Formats: sequence, structure tokens, C-alpha cells
Amino acid sequence: MKKSRLATTVLALAVMGPVLLAPATLAALPTPEGLSADLWAAFLPAKERQTLLATGELTAIGSRAEDLPFGAKSPFASELSGLTVKSATVAAEGLFLFPRPAGDVPLALYNAVNSVASMEGLQYFSVTRQRRETLILTSYRVASKGQPTRLADPVFTTIPPVQKAVVFQKDNKLGDGFSELAWKALDGGGVALTFRNLDTLNYTILPLVDPGNLQMLFVVQPLADKVAVYGLLLGKTVSLFGLERSKDESFRNRMRALADWLGTRIAALSSR
Repeated sequence: MKKSRLATTVLALAVMGPVLLAPATLAALPTPEGLSADLWAAFLPAKERQTLLATGELTAIGSRAEDLPFGAKSPFASELSGLTVKSATVAAEGLFLFPRPAGDVPLALYNAVNSVASMEGLQYFSVTRQRRETLILTSYRVASKGQPTRLADPVFTTIPPVQKAVVFQKDNKLGDGFSELAWKALDGGGVALTFRNLDTLNYTILPLVDPGNLQMLFVVQPLADKVAVYGLLLGKTVSLFGLERSKDESFRNRMRALADWLGTRIAALSSR
């Protein structure tokens, strides 16, 4: 009997041990839903791959997207071009693994990551205060910046190819403001979610980030045994003398907090 590409890859990994697969090779494999987390993560070097599988988390931080080691080698590398921050001064990325829920996973995941209102009360670890604090105080959809009446999150019965929304949030660290969120359906039941700030973000009373200069990407991908989440944050900020390191860590913790939000939404599906 002729072996499938997936079976051939499994056999090769079993014989050779952890190997590094190029994006083009991964693209030729079956859709991600047919891959275990172990096989899906084959684009990572062995040490990082083992860390991700053992802990469920792998993060990195730098000054530019080019400094980050994971996303550019991944099977979803093409999605990174959706972030358009020029001359970024902070960059962070992370890979996360969560248990796979039962049922119609792609549709359930799509609705889960569309729940903008569920970001209310989201917490993160404050580098300056060395404790967990509330990050998002309020979060809801609006029709536009000019029509800021609160709108309910929609519930989808089918997955649209692309969807956009304007969201208002009271951010405990960067102030009140509007963001544009976009959802894009991916092959294999995944979804790419992007964030882009529409207003100036402030550090206390100081302008920190101009409109459009804080952007984030989250790729949520169901696998055979897990749900994988990739997060990327790019920002162009003003220089805060003496606070650059804590600022960078704060942005990484912001990305991690949003990944935790996605993990909580995914876990809620399993408890239904």
C-alpha cells in the first residue's frame, strides 16, 4: 500500500529524531488538523521544539521582526506580512499549545476568538510593580469611531473568509482608545486575528505609540491533538530613557496576556 505524505513524515521523524523542516516542505504536508503538535512543530530546532511540547509556551523578544526566530520559519510565515509597522522598536513573539476541544472545532474557535467583550478583566504581569494587574477594563465592538455605541459580539453559523471590526477598550496601561481588529479564515480550520491601534497610546501622560504603530497578529490553528496559537507583536514607540528594558518586557507580557485570553476561550469550549 502506498504511504501517505503524513505517514512518510512520521516514519522519517521516528527514524531520524527531531529534524528541521522548511516552510515549503511543511506546506506540502496534509492540513494542520491532521498533524499532531509534535509534527506541526517540526519547523523549530530540537531544543525549542521540546520546550514548547513540554511547557506549552515558547517566547522571544527583540527590536525588529527580523530579530525574532520562530514565525519566519513557520508554516504560517506568509501571515506575518500583514503587520506593517515600519522601523519597529519592540518586537515579541510566542508559540502556545492548548488542549483541543471536541466537536466542530473550526467554527467553535472562530466564534471564541470573536468574543471581543470577553477581554474585559484580562490580566497581565506588571514588570514595574512585579504583580498581576488588570490590563483591559472595558472591551466592546462599535460601528466606528464616530459611532461609539456598544454593539454585541456576533455569533457565526458559518466562517466568513474575512471580517473586520472597530473595538473600543479602556486599557489600564495605555489609556482609552479604538482599535481595528480583522479576522481571516485559514486553510485547515485556522484563523488569523490582527490588532491595529487607531488612537495614540500613552504611558501615563506621555504619548508612547502613534496611531497604527502597535500591531499584533495571532494565528489560531487546530491540530490533531492540540490547538496551537502563534502571537506576534510589533510596536514603534518613543524612547523612554531608563525604561527601555521594562517597556519591552511589558509588551511581551501584553502579547502573552492576549494569548492567555485565547487559551481561556479555547478551554471554555472544552467545558461545554
